[in-house]
Amino acid sequence: MNNNYLFILAVLALTACQGTTDQTGNAPDSAATVAVGQPEGSPDNFYCIPGVQAGNVKANSSEASLMAMLGAENVVRDSVYIGEGYYEKGTTLFKGTPDEAQILWKDTVNYANPRNVMIRSAEGKPNQWLVDSGVKMGMPLKEVEKINGKPFKIAGFGWDYGGFVTDWQRGKLAGKNEVENLVIRFYYNIEDDKLGTIAEKVLGEGPFLSSHPAMQQLNPKVVEITIGFD
Repeated sequence: MNNNYLFILAVLALTACQGTTDQTGNAPDSAATVAVGQPEGSPDNFYCIPGVQAGNVKANSSEASLMAMLGAENVVRDSVYIGEGYYEKGTTLFKGTPDEAQILWKDTVNYANPRNVMIRSAEGKPNQWLVDSGVKMGMPLKEVEKINGKPFKIAGFGWDYGGFVTDWQRGKLAGKNEVENLVIRFYYNIEDDKLGTIAEKVLGEGPFLSSHPAMQQLNPKVVEITIGFD
């Protein structure tokens, strides 16, 4: 597999081979914690800063601290789908709502210290999650490209990991020191035959630049946002 996909595999834990560890040395976050850098009027629970927070989920959060903060009904222990038929132990926030998100933990014994938070929305239906850069669910590719300030690379469609951004090309959405803490996936309406004809030009692993004529014509929507932690 092309090296451009290595960070996708790392952030999404697609190999499901990480060991169970105990990393409870960090103090749990307080129930009074307010989202860092939260803009005025933004809901505390949904503001994201890649590498730092996904709403109330911080690097030192635990399932227990989130239950205390958000209520047990909004924090559910769960099996999280990570791709290719694999599941991993994790936690689901706001289950069954448009704002549902799932956490994979570094410490899988105590469910503490998040590895990443995955926010998924069928067909890119809007929800309350907002990345500090302005990226949000349902946003079309052309708008994400404007935020990044330049074209980026995307895995081609038609396979298990199709539509994932594989390289921000050192644009504004790239992580510090090339560490990728923001992973986005795009989707187009596969039931639209006209779009299917266009998509044939960007099928397979790729990668393809977002500026590719077919990508621009498809202008797919954001359907998945993953916030990773340093």
